[in-house]
Amino acid sequence: MSQEAFHGKWATIQRGGAESNLEEKSIYVEKGDVPVTQRQLSLYNYFRFIEEHLKKNGAKKVIELGCGRGTIGLYCKTYMGLDVTLMDNEENAIGIAREAFGSRNLPAQFLVGDALKTGIETGAYDATLSIGLAEHLDNVEELFAEQLRILRPGGVMVTLNIPKKFSVQHLNFVMRAVKKCFGLYKGKIFKDYYRNTYTAEQYAAFARNVGFTDVAVTHVCPFPIYVPIRRSTDRRIVAIRRGILRIRKLFMHYPYKTNRVMAHAHFLVATKPANAEKSTAANAN
Repeated sequence: MSQEAFHGKWATIQRGGAESNLEEKSIYVEKGDVPVTQRQLSLYNYFRFIEEHLKKNGAKKVIELGCGRGTIGLYCKTYMGLDVTLMDNEENAIGIAREAFGSRNLPAQFLVGDALKTGIETGAYDATLSIGLAEHLDNVEELFAEQLRILRPGGVMVTLNIPKKFSVQHLNFVMRAVKKCFGLYKGKIFKDYYRNTYTAEQYAAFARNVGFTDVAVTHVCPFPIYVPIRRSTDRRIVAIRRGILRIRKLFMHYPYKTNRVMAHAHFLVATKPANAEKSTAANAN
């Protein structure tokens, strides 16, 4: 997806007002509430995965790179009380994130910058988080290397990657094609977002190549996100899916997990070695 397309996307979301779920300004779920839209359901379950790994790591200071609306950062602040920084290269995206935090009187640091060259001090964060960032780049190793640099020794990288691949999400393309045949949809069937085609195994290899250890992949997203549909229909779909997830929870630790073929995305979790700085100093000498 071109930079111009990203700019247009965030500008459209900032204006808001659509009657469909094509672009939602907020996909955050307040504490005590339940997800009522498909995007809310996904981001809420993404956060629950991230939350577990942040607690396991003992993370206190985190940065969300390519933050977009800043939903994951907002969860980290409200549900966990963490020290949060949000970075995106789009001012409109940062504007939406800043508004979300400001409306709740929550402190955070907001940065407009490049995730490949953050300019952030080495070892500044306990965790780096990203949702749907790495697949828009070809130089994923460079992205991971920068995250390794800004992590403290023992810090954790949690990245959700959504590369171009066959997945359950193709059901949405079928829906769009059918609607277009009947004149009910005038947009593109396939999004013009650029996505690389790296496999989960290749993403894991990139992480290991730059120095991460304890690299693990979890395939996620058992449901497609149907867009655009009316918000009332969106809510009915999510009510059904919440019921399915409650049943899956009886048999699965993380009910949003699925298999590699149908997965729309995968989480990559990796740790910066505890002796990373010592090794760097030794090599310098």
